[in-house]
Amino acid sequence: MQLDLFPRQIVKRKLPTNLTTNNHPIHRWFNFIAGFSPEFVQSCIRDADLSKTRVLIDPFAGLSTALVQANFEGISSVGFEPHPFFFDISQAKIDPPEDHAVVDAIESEIAGLDPYTDELHNIWSEDALKFLRKLIPEQALRLLAQALLQEEKINVSERELYRLVMSRILELTSRSQTDGIYKAPTTIKKSVAYHEAVKAVCGEIRRDIEVIGCTFSRQATLFPTSSESMPVLENDSCSICVTSPPYLNNFDFAEMTRMELYFWRYAGSWREITERVRSNLIVNTTTAPTDMKKDQCGFKATLSKQMRSCLAPLVESLEKERRSRAGKKDYYLLVYPYFSQMQLVFEELRRVLETGSLFHLVVADSALYGVHIQTQNLLASLMGETGFKVLRIEQLRKRGERWVLDKRTGAKKGLGEYHIIAKLT
Repeated sequence: MQLDLFPRQIVKRKLPTNLTTNNHPIHRWFNFIAGFSPEFVQSCIRDADLSKTRVLIDPFAGLSTALVQANFEGISSVGFEPHPFFFDISQAKIDPPEDHAVVDAIESEIAGLDPYTDELHNIWSEDALKFLRKLIPEQALRLLAQALLQEEKINVSERELYRLVMSRILELTSRSQTDGIYKAPTTIKKSVAYHEAVKAVCGEIRRDIEVIGCTFSRQATLFPTSSESMPVLENDSCSICVTSPPYLNNFDFAEMTRMELYFWRYAGSWREITERVRSNLIVNTTTAPTDMKKDQCGFKATLSKQMRSCLAPLVESLEKERRSRAGKKDYYLLVYPYFSQMQLVFEELRRVLETGSLFHLVVADSALYGVHIQTQNLLASLMGETGFKVLRIEQLRKRGERWVLDKRTGAKKGLGEYHIIAKLT
C-alpha cells in the first residue's frame, strides 16, 4: 500500500534501496539506509501468486520491511533479527495499534514532561553520555532522559511503540547528520526542537493508522535470534523467502545504531556493543568479536572443498594487502566466517521451505583493499550446494560511486547490487 500522493511505479535501481520507504505507511515509521524497498517485496510476493495460507520468511529481517509488506499483502510471515534495537522497533511496525488512542496517550505523556534535572550520569554510562552529548543539545537530552525513565510507566503492550516514537524523536533532535551510514558528530544538521518533534512523529503515526484501516493483517512473527538455527520452525513450513543478508563490505550494523544502543541502554560502551550485539550477528565487519574471527580453521572446515578453493585466493590476497596497508584492517579474517555462517542459514532455509519455493536474495559484491569479492556468485554457488537451483542473477544497480576516493582501491569493473532468484528443488 502506498500513500496516494506518491507515484506507484519505481525504477529498477531503487528496488534494493530504502529510497521509497518514506512513501509507505508503517514502513516509514522507522528505516535505515540498508534495506530493500517495499515494492521489491510486493513484486516477489505477487509474482509467486501465493495463497493466503502460505508463509513468507525473512532470515535477516532488519527493520522488517518484508514482514510489514507481507501484512499488507494479507499473508503470514516469520523473521529473525538478533539486533535488539531492530527487533524492538520491528515489533511496533508489524503489530501497530488499530486506532490512534494509544498514540494520543503516548503523545500526552511525553509532551508534558519536564527536563531531567539530576546528574545524567545516573542514567547513562560515561562512554554513552559522552557520545550522546556530542549528538544531542543539552536541553533536548534532558527531556529525552526523562522520557526514557518514563517508559517504565507505560503498559508493557505499548512499550515497543513508545520506543519507536522516542527513537524517531531522538533522531530528529540530534544535531549530527548521518554521514553515509554512520552518525557523524562533526557533520552538523538542523536539530528539531523536542516538542516539535513529538508533534511531527505522533501526527505521522496517527495518520498512517487511519490510512491503513483494515488493510493490514498483523500476521507476522519475529524472533530475536540468528537464523543460523531456526528450531522454532517446522520442516516445510514456509513458501517463499525474501531477504537481504549483511553485505561482506565492513558495514557495521552495531555502529550504525550506536546512538540508539547507548540511549536505550542496550549497551554502555564500545566493548558492550561488541559483546551484546555484534557477537550475535553474521561476521561481515572487522569490528566483529575477535574470537569469532580467529576461528578460521573451524569455519573453513564447514565449507566444501570447492568453496574453499574459491575463497582461499581471496583470503591470501587480503592477507597480503593487509601487510602493506597503513590501516592494517584484517579483512582476510572475515571471508571464511561469513560464508560458513551463510551456509548454515541456507541449510536451515532448505529445511523450512517447501519444495518448489522461490528464494529471493539481494546482495552486493565488494572490493576490500581492492580485492574484488563477487559475493553474489559465491552465495549462488552455496545455494546450489545446499539444494537450491539458481534461476538467474540480475544486477539491479551500480553502486559505490560516492566511495571512490584516492585512498580507496575499488573493483576495476565497479560494484553493484544483485538479485539472486533461486528455487528449492
